[in-house]
Amino acid sequence: MVTRILDIDMDFFLSDIAHWVDNSERLDSEQYVPWDEERFRVFLEERCRLNKDNPIKGRVIEHHDEAFHFWKELIHRGDLQTPFVLTHIDAHSDTGLGDANYVYIMKELLHHPMNTRLRKLNIKKVNYANYLAFTLALGWVTKVEFVLHPEWDNDFLYLHLKDFSDSSGSFQFKAYNKDIDIVMQMHRLLEIKPLLVDPEIPYSLIKEDEFTSALPYDLAVFCKSPGYTPKEADYMLSIFKEYIEEI
Repeated sequence: MVTRILDIDMDFFLSDIAHWVDNSERLDSEQYVPWDEERFRVFLEERCRLNKDNPIKGRVIEHHDEAFHFWKELIHRGDLQTPFVLTHIDAHSDTGLGDANYVYIMKELLHHPMNTRLRKLNIKKVNYANYLAFTLALGWVTKVEFVLHPEWDNDFLYLHLKDFSDSSGSFQFKAYNKDIDIVMQMHRLLEIKPLLVDPEIPYSLIKEDEFTSALPYDLAVFCKSPGYTPKEADYMLSIFKEYIEEI
């Protein structure tokens, strides 16, 4: 059986989405209103199929790139087999919009064979806004389910999508020659033959009110994301711990 991982960001459980933030400050809970406890528990139990009487292994983290390091840790220990199915419940896609590390992925990392990329990876390039792109580029994931916040506005980095199209339903990472200026030639990449094209990784987009996991999960991560959440939402951290065996 393929391992199923639940990857949740606390910013999903707010009335609105913050995009450009000062990470030294917490959000205003009057503008970004957290869900109440009952609604939060119902989502965990009925939508995510979590059970306090049968907790799954997991971890509560501060910033979302810690999920990448957590999975890497488990892979190194032999406690996590790849590829796994990932359910990403978040107000953001975390595929790299807002930074330029896609250039590193497309012109350096993808030049290496899949089974050597983790060893070759410049770990300093991984951050909370792009960790999912790196997770996919390393071949760790076979399918992604994005559960969407009601106010979600498509923030996929389209360069990593098949045919550069968000209607393709798949990620497909592409390596380009190092002498190509991807930033300047972004508009004509369809005309430039890539050096290498990775296998497709299908994804689905699921509205919050239409999501119910078909199967239970094997592993869970819950992220605080302090720059994107108000302190009034922190009660969710201790509640989530009731449903996991922390590792």
